[in-house]
Parts: sequence; structure tokens; C-alpha cells
Amino acid sequence: MKKNYWEMGQGLVEYALILVLVAVIVIGILTLLGPQIGNIFSQLVAPSYCGNCICGTSICN
Repeated sequence: MKKNYWEMGQGLVEYALILVLVAVIVIGILTLLGPQIGNIFSQLVAPSYCGNCICGTSICN
């Protein structure tokens, strides 16, 4: 069975609506959890200092 022009357009609109819904959900989650994720990332990436030296290294100030 061959789809006509309007049925193909309807399918594209449905996919577009799903993509918009997913994008809105992702943006909402990132807005709510963004600062917390940023803090965790900063703690993992930033070196920790023990006194005058960076822990686990021989680099001292």
C-alpha cells in the first residue's frame, strides 16, 4: 500500500513533536541538575591540596 503525501507529512510532524518533547525534557533536567553536576565535576577534576603539596604528587608550593 502506497502512502500519499499527507500521510508522509503526518509522520514527519509526529517525529518532530517527539524530538521537541525529548529536547524540552533534557533541557529541564539539565536546568534542575546542572549546578549539582557542575559541582561534582569540579570536585573530580580540581586537584586536592594537602598543606603545601598536591595530594598524591611531589608538587609543592
